Amino acid sequence: MYMKKLLLSLSVVASAYWSSAQVIVAGVSPTSIVANYPFTWAEPGAWGTPDFNIPGTFVQDTLMLVDDGSSGTNPQGHPIAQEGCNPLINNLTGKIAVIYRNTCEFGKKAFNAQEAGAVGVIIINRDPDVIPMGGGADGPNVTIPVVMLGNAEGALLVEAMQTESVVVFMGNKTGLFANDIGLSRNAALIPKLGAIPSILAQSGSEFNFDLGARVYNPGSSAQTNVSINAKIVGPSSNVVYDNTVSGLNIAANDSVDVDPTQAVNLPQFSLATYPAGRYTLTYTVSLDGLTDEYDGDNSISTTFTINENIYGYAQLDATTNLPNPTLFYRPSDNNNTFSICTVIDNPNASRVGAAGVYFAASNTTASLAGEEIALYLYKWEDAFTDLNDAAFGFNSLTEIASGFYYFPTDLQSETVYAQYNTAVALENNQRYLACAQTSNVEVFLGHEGSTNYTWNFDYYAQPMSPGESDGTYFATGFGADIPNALAVKLIDVATIGLGENSSVEGNAYPNPATDAVTISIDGEGVANLTVTDIAGKVVISNLVTLNAGNANVNIASLNAGIYVFNVALENGKTSQFKVTKR
Repeated sequence: MYMKKLLLSLSVVASAYWSSAQVIVAGVSPTSIVANYPFTWAEPGAWGTPDFNIPGTFVQDTLMLVDDGSSGTNPQGHPIAQEGCNPLINNLTGKIAVIYRNTCEFGKKAFNAQEAGAVGVIIINRDPDVIPMGGGADGPNVTIPVVMLGNAEGALLVEAMQTESVVVFMGNKTGLFANDIGLSRNAALIPKLGAIPSILAQSGSEFNFDLGARVYNPGSSAQTNVSINAKIVGPSSNVVYDNTVSGLNIAANDSVDVDPTQAVNLPQFSLATYPAGRYTLTYTVSLDGLTDEYDGDNSISTTFTINENIYGYAQLDATTNLPNPTLFYRPSDNNNTFSICTVIDNPNASRVGAAGVYFAASNTTASLAGEEIALYLYKWEDAFTDLNDAAFGFNSLTEIASGFYYFPTDLQSETVYAQYNTAVALENNQRYLACAQTSNVEVFLGHEGSTNYTWNFDYYAQPMSPGESDGTYFATGFGADIPNALAVKLIDVATIGLGENSSVEGNAYPNPATDAVTISIDGEGVANLTVTDIAGKVVISNLVTLNAGNANVNIASLNAGIYVFNVALENGKTSQFKVTKR
């Protein structure tokens, strides 16, 4: 697992936006693979590779799978020979090498391909999203371009390669076409959240966001009438927002910003009411009367979901309606604690209470069964306006809720829900920091690679997904383009009576008990059970399902003694009682 270092600050200038926006990996032929693919690339520094930020730096050629003669298949079902970890036995002269990720360093794979005559390298990730690539020991010796694609995009190319010659372009397309405009995910305003509970989005004044994007012209011809459209489709596939700005004049190798800070802009998005469900925002640019000679970057999309109780920055999966972690990171220089955090800051927060968090973890060296994740909810009391305020900091974090989650089984990369010991009511216009923390340096925590908040971060200058490493907090986590996949469960205060009596009656029978006990609670549904001994050590932590208020618990593995049962219900209510084990 690649360990990306924490970004201590985010400083992006227009020129950086410009160059990165023109770097693409695109299918050229056959028609079935023509597309603009999400990717990462081996940047000069740890590598000896060409600099794609330089206009005209690219390679376009036919793909070929590598073969190093190894036998067997890897855990993903691909031939180990196609991982390219040993000198290759096939001739790749004039070809772009296609290599599967799994074992050995990226630099070693690329160097072996280069030695076999390859003019470029595509590494197919084993995961849906792409990750940055470290060069390793051989990286400085690699002088050909190297990119990574996700597993789905890689599978599309490999499938086509079985029957046809597949050609791919990778590099900087500035000046390659006369008529060419485009957009970049790095330079577009998107919704402030990936998920927000309906109770906090009851009108346009409660939930709204600004729209805008940078329109690029990497072509060799000036364009005199460019249009940009922003469209939002609601849960019923109905268009709830549709506005266009036309008549943009953009010189060759230049760009124009369309956002609320400019004279030319798009109206703010807001609705009188927000039906629950998934909303999709799409920006599209077009030329007037001309054909865009490369239209693979003419449209970008993102989503946000109005839902019952999930609050977070990552997009929700369309099937599970839970945060969708596709990347798993931890700091490369971390020695102890590592946290991912989500900021809550809402003018109507007193309507809700925080009950717990959703998150995901991965351990590539061991099972997650029994792994401990600490949960913390802080009132963030540093008084600052935005990230540019001199008073910004993580100096006044007051813990107001906590808990522990213990993985019941090896739930690698799966989103799980973990409850606080007690749900707490929130206050209006008060920042909170909800964090999940591991103390195991082999555990990686889930992030989401589809949402890019880079322009939001610069535009609003507000913290969103901070990270903590060995006691030090970083406002941008791993970067505004990679929000973490930690979301907070917010529940209606009026429904659960937070701030009043948050406890319910509970008991167990038989008591004393030997091998099993039935707990009886004034509640229904899934609950989080934590059992501690009299010294406070957690001996059982799992989810139980209450039917008619009852659930059976196996205690055969416990030593004789007195234990404290803590039950946290989904509605935020809790119950505590003692059980004697014979």
